[in-house]
Amino acid sequence: MKIELYIEGMHCEKCAARLQKALSNKDGVRSAGVSFPDSKAVVDFDERLLTADGLKTVVEDCGFSVVKH
Repeated sequence: MKIELYIEGMHCEKCAARLQKALSNKDGVRSAGVSFPDSKAVVDFDERLLTADGLKTVVEDCGFSVVKH
């Protein structure tokens, strides 16, 4: 399943890279791309291993917030 998460709190490309690495390392994530200019993460994940709330937790653990768009 692919999901778009709108991220608040990223201040630079390093923030985006850190979040992308954290998402990519999560069990169940097939691919993750984070765009600083768009304040967005696009994540392809296996719903049997991970939920959208689990992805939100990864974002929050990195110090950012997921916002509704």
